[in-house]
Amino acid sequence: MELATRIAEVTAKATYDDLSAEDVLAAKMAVLDTLGCMLAGSGAGEGVDEVMGLVGALGGTEECTLVAQGAKTNPMLAALGNGALAHSIDYDDAHDDAFVHPSASVVPAALVAGEYAGASGKDLITAVALGDDVICRMGYAVTNPEANQGLLWMLPVLLGTFSATVAASKMLGLSADEVENALGLAYNRAGGSKELVIEPGALRGLYAMFPNMTGVMAALMAKRGVPGLKETFDGKAGFFNMYYDGVRDESVFDDFGRRFEGTEVSIKPWPCCRFTNSCVDAALRIARDNDLDPTAVERITVFYAADDAKRCADPIELRRAPKTIPEAKLSLPFTVAQALAYRKLEIGDFSAEALADPLLRDLCAKTDAEYDAALESDFSKTMLPGRVRVELKDGTVYDQRVDIVYGHPRNRMEWPDLAGKFRDCASYCKRELTADEIDAIASMVEHLEDVEDVSVLMEAVR
Repeated sequence: MELATRIAEVTAKATYDDLSAEDVLAAKMAVLDTLGCMLAGSGAGEGVDEVMGLVGALGGTEECTLVAQGAKTNPMLAALGNGALAHSIDYDDAHDDAFVHPSASVVPAALVAGEYAGASGKDLITAVALGDDVICRMGYAVTNPEANQGLLWMLPVLLGTFSATVAASKMLGLSADEVENALGLAYNRAGGSKELVIEPGALRGLYAMFPNMTGVMAALMAKRGVPGLKETFDGKAGFFNMYYDGVRDESVFDDFGRRFEGTEVSIKPWPCCRFTNSCVDAALRIARDNDLDPTAVERITVFYAADDAKRCADPIELRRAPKTIPEAKLSLPFTVAQALAYRKLEIGDFSAEALADPLLRDLCAKTDAEYDAALESDFSKTMLPGRVRVELKDGTVYDQRVDIVYGHPRNRMEWPDLAGKFRDCASYCKRELTADEIDAIASMVEHLEDVEDVSVLMEAVR
């Protein structure tokens, strides 16, 4: 059966009652986490004001909320604007082995379509579970085969086109035939290369605007009866043949519709490169467990096994002295220094003041990086264990290894910590929110199954 047909049938048929308690929790966490990133992006995301300025200039019927803008517009422009927020500070969730940021290309589309349709919180949970599942499975399908290694497609954009379409279609209540048409329409807008991350610049953070807008547009078109392709994925010029020469791992869809991959998504606990996180976790444990005095540190060594982590330490001279905030977020010495010095990493810890902080500069200068074969593991393709060794001037040595970083589904973030992350993110919102407003939004998402109309949630973040 053509994959688009399978996806369409599962999307149309699935209900909230098909989800396990773990599926529901994962979807609610994805919603709160993504909303937090969107609120933070509205005030701190580079290039966001320009996108929102364009959306405002284009106008549109006031049907769907532009997050933190105090305004509404039509569904397509709302998906464009809100999508631009979701990844703008690079703090959104990730699937460490499918190589995607799933929810940034699912949640904005689901929220816009849900508000437009007057859908419920249970509908939103179901749509997010479906959308995250699709992008993660497709990520596995195209990255598992060895022949596809090294290809430079930007998967959150390319594959996110389809997951956003699934989420929007579910929120709009499309039939299986209509979902299949929507996927066939969306395919004509699918694209995205890693030039987004090769070149420096704000577009890397804004990319989620493309799949979210396409997903909402395709779902709305299909609902109006616009026909789509019928062999979107498996046709002669279908997705897999055009983008991957027909090479894919079909087995990843064996239990499709019975299990939801969103439960395997990691939530980022700290606003820095994912590949620094294992060592950051280790450094935080050293600092907190031993009441570390950072001025007493003589030498720091960060150990790695993964090439991705190595890139955050190499060249060491550059990583010891980051000149920009993006460079600091990619620096193992800087992020570990922050963890050791201040026992936390929040959005405000990456600033011009932090780059010039004498204590952080001193700790960075004392940091070396070494390969450690003992950290090799088959637990994950990318998120290998991390290790930090801290030597004090009095000869005391602390050596901490972290095998499963906090926020990974095998070491899942607790809801209170996610709520804390949300509060930090919301404090950077373009529109000032009170502590009570922030807590009310978090509580609403925690009890999302009781929300009768998603519009209530969108009004709270308007």
